[in-house]
Amino acid sequence: MKQLFCLLAIVALLFPAEAASAEEEDGNLLPFLRGINVAGGISAGEFHLAHSGPAASDNRLLLSNLLLEISNDQKQPPIGFTVAAGETSTPSLLGAPESTNDLDVEYAYLSLRPRSGTTVEAGLLQPYSGYEASYTFYNHNTILGAVASQQPYNAYGARVRQDLGPVSLSAAYFNERLDDTEYAPDGGPAADRSWEVALGGTLASWDYNLYHYHIAGQRSLTGAVIARQSDKLLLAIDLDYWRWAQDATPVGARRYAVGGAVYLVPRCGDFFFPLRVEYVDQGTSRIYLDAAAAKAITTVTFTPTYKLTEQAYLRAEAAYVHARDGFADENGNPQDSRLALAMEVGYRF
Repeated sequence: MKQLFCLLAIVALLFPAEAASAEEEDGNLLPFLRGINVAGGISAGEFHLAHSGPAASDNRLLLSNLLLEISNDQKQPPIGFTVAAGETSTPSLLGAPESTNDLDVEYAYLSLRPRSGTTVEAGLLQPYSGYEASYTFYNHNTILGAVASQQPYNAYGARVRQDLGPVSLSAAYFNERLDDTEYAPDGGPAADRSWEVALGGTLASWDYNLYHYHIAGQRSLTGAVIARQSDKLLLAIDLDYWRWAQDATPVGARRYAVGGAVYLVPRCGDFFFPLRVEYVDQGTSRIYLDAAAAKAITTVTFTPTYKLTEQAYLRAEAAYVHARDGFADENGNPQDSRLALAMEVGYRF
């Protein structure tokens, strides 16, 4: 990783971005560094997830997300860079609240534009799969949903993207995962090698993204996201189909699981009222929850949000999750449901 930072620094010196316009400089957080953009955010709050198990805490005060992204103006050829450092501790509805206390590089890559409409990226990349972001100040809800909990995380590799007017095609290969135990079964090999293809664009005022993410020797994800936003309402749907590889299917387990999430976000002035409803049919696959009896998972999440400024927000959240024997209390007794509560303040820049 140190070598990558050195390479990025050298590239930045060899290929300085062109001078920004006056309008660009006014909106730049670092106007003295022309062509350098800064983005990211920070959020913190109180999280309560009931029935987190005997070895986990139900309540945590967390620095839920921290992200600082520095990039150059990648519209300027021939090369660009992006580096982001931080951490994310936001739990999912199927997990437990815990602090990672791990400030590190989150993603970092070089971008090369060999010709108009074509982009080649190499480094530590974010996947295109899914609707919810890992850094939840970008999301409508605070705690990650059940469907998002299984979507892949950042990995080292290379991606080629081709923009064709309203349509964008991409293909990526990853040789090392940032969390190589993310999909590895107990006692099994780490899940390092993977590849992804995606197609996205806009059709009849609907944004869409179709994706397939294949984890060698483990499982594959095929999914679709569609979303439409107006001044007063956002509607989005995320559908995922997971399938075990033949040799990786647990004994007696079903090979596939299907999950879906619907996001409805009405707006009234500076108030937002995001509602997320999810249903997962995992059967005996144990893909989302490693519990043979939890064949179906249902979640409902409501997150009233007040926008303090254009960048800052305050939100509360209540969620209910049902999955037969999917959780455990502090004594290890199986539980069919859990209540999740959160309150968070965040700032995006």
